[in-house]
Amino acid sequence: MSNNIKQEMDKIEIPNELHERSKMGVQKAKLEMPHKTRNWSKALMLVASIIIVFGGYGVYKDYLQKEQIPTSSNGNTSIVVKDEGITIPAFVLPEVSGNIKVDMVGLIVYNGKIYTQTATEMDPTMARNMLGVKLGTTKGGIDEWSKQDKYATEFTSNIGETDVYAVKGYDKDFRIMSYTEIGGEVFSEYYECLNGITIASGEDMFGKLNINGNIHNAKYRIHSDWDYSVERFFPIEDMDLLKDFAEALNHAIPYSRESVEEKLGDFRNDENYRQMIIQLNDGSKVSMVLLKDGYIRYGSADVYFTIDSGIFKKIWDALNTHNISK
Repeated sequence: MSNNIKQEMDKIEIPNELHERSKMGVQKAKLEMPHKTRNWSKALMLVASIIIVFGGYGVYKDYLQKEQIPTSSNGNTSIVVKDEGITIPAFVLPEVSGNIKVDMVGLIVYNGKIYTQTATEMDPTMARNMLGVKLGTTKGGIDEWSKQDKYATEFTSNIGETDVYAVKGYDKDFRIMSYTEIGGEVFSEYYECLNGITIASGEDMFGKLNINGNIHNAKYRIHSDWDYSVERFFPIEDMDLLKDFAEALNHAIPYSRESVEEKLGDFRNDENYRQMIIQLNDGSKVSMVLLKDGYIRYGSADVYFTIDSGIFKKIWDALNTHNISK
């Protein structure tokens, strides 16, 4: 792998806790497989790989296109910015060969679309309450060497065999969930489809998350704690401000990641970066990034948002009210 690719990989924001959740999914899949059918070498390579593929247009596009490595004729297209909003193309996996290995985030094919593991976690004690109608059972079969035709087969996945459900209170075109109980322990994850859509305002993303009118509490942490998965959070106690923030998110203006980050400079530091987690009344824990320059990003989506500057200043001040020095 060339130094240029490694440099691009170093810029990619990969939440350590999401990587750990992906590894847990691989480990769970191992437990569910008969011993003689386990492919240990492939599973270990999957866990040991360094790149996580998100929503179909981000990480792959960044390091493959900048290195000018050719992709298949139906490879990923760039995010498209038009007057009516930002269009995120449908997930299409470029063919990967040679020494490039990919540790893919958990994904499920459902209803002709790709759903990927999301930045929103759920409280496992409340997961059963979120179960909607059962949609099917995953078949497994996707790994980092899979060809594109694998992604056209309903309920193929890279998470082994598990039941898949609609989520109560959420549109199944946006979010579904896996649910398995093993030895009394619940393994459950949300999967979201944030590709093949057009985002004209924050409503097209944040509105799907049901934040407005549904906030139980909120907390934040600094970049270095996020980067090293240090569980040192500080509460945001002004519920009126959180309500105003949630309403403002639905009217947020979208910008492409490329257009924002090319002018930000080095923002991945404790002065400019906060992770904010909003826990909803249904147990969902929505994670987003706020930057001092006024930008907000949800999960791995290649889209940033801005909101009313007055509300953003108040929420940014609330993310700096505690002694965050080490």
